Amino acid sequence: MTVKSKSLTMCPSFASPRKSGKQSLYALRLMIMTRQFFHTFSLITAFVMSFSTHAIQATRYPLTVTDATNHTVTLKQAPLRVSSKSMFSDQVLIELLPANQITSLSRLSKDPSYSLIANKIPSSIPLLDLNIERTIANKPDLLIAANWSDQQKIEVLRQAGITVFVFNTVYTIHDIENNILLLGKLVNQSERAQQLVNEMNTKLATKLIKPKHRLTAVEYTSWGAASNEASTINTIMVRAGLTNVVANVQGDQYGQVPLAKEQLLVLNPDVIIIPGTCDKDNTDNSNQFRQELLADPSLQQLTAIKNNKVICLPQSLRSTDSQYIVDAIIYLNHHVYGDNKTKQTHE
Repeated sequence: MTVKSKSLTMCPSFASPRKSGKQSLYALRLMIMTRQFFHTFSLITAFVMSFSTHAIQATRYPLTVTDATNHTVTLKQAPLRVSSKSMFSDQVLIELLPANQITSLSRLSKDPSYSLIANKIPSSIPLLDLNIERTIANKPDLLIAANWSDQQKIEVLRQAGITVFVFNTVYTIHDIENNILLLGKLVNQSERAQQLVNEMNTKLATKLIKPKHRLTAVEYTSWGAASNEASTINTIMVRAGLTNVVANVQGDQYGQVPLAKEQLLVLNPDVIIIPGTCDKDNTDNSNQFRQELLADPSLQQLTAIKNNKVICLPQSLRSTDSQYIVDAIIYLNHHVYGDNKTKQTHE
């Protein structure tokens, strides 16, 4: 009897019916939960893989797209000779394509006062503006222009057999990212274009100082103008943690708003932003203008003047509408909200 009793205790199949029922119910629930988990995990994995594949797949040619001038452009195959006539496409293409696939960049791309890629351009890439004869001789498979480019010249180039795609000049992060992705698609570099966009978002998520109190700001130029919400500088200010005090003021087609000193006094921003580097030996006179503002007797009651918050934003950062707008945002954010050590690391 002792052996039999011990045998019953050790063998699960001889456990009491009540205990066996609970174990079976628990096992059934565990099995259902496990199946649900693996089903959900499979769906998520499939979605991620599908998204990744979609994001990096090669462009399928022939490709037909409509540009900013409502012109239908068809690319029969991936272009191997691409010419750029805008700073946006200059700055993006230099990251997307090898030098031997870029037939020319705009002349301004080599000017460090306005270009953030001036030191990245190899000497093998010619610098050409929108000159009809030289552009035709350059023989690009695809020419990238902007909506402000001379449309008559673009039409002549199209009639000469040059494929031209015109981009809209945009100023929001979302639209800039879309332009980058579209350009990547045109030149069969969607994967690299997506990487540029991902890098932009990573920088914005990790490198900005979050202010305890959001300051007000205005850009003020030596010719007495500011910029409203229809401008890249507004995007830079807002994403840097500032409130543009003239964001909703009516401006011209470029977003510029005339601003007299009397109006500046009424607006009384916490920060004044001046286009330029403000180097003492710089020829853009931004430092001279900054010193004039700081010393102007009529402006001494301005909060920005009293707190010495008159900050210079280099033109190369201020005017960018490519992936480098993120660097402009970080630069301004750190110069407004960072300490001296932080500012020095982002010069």
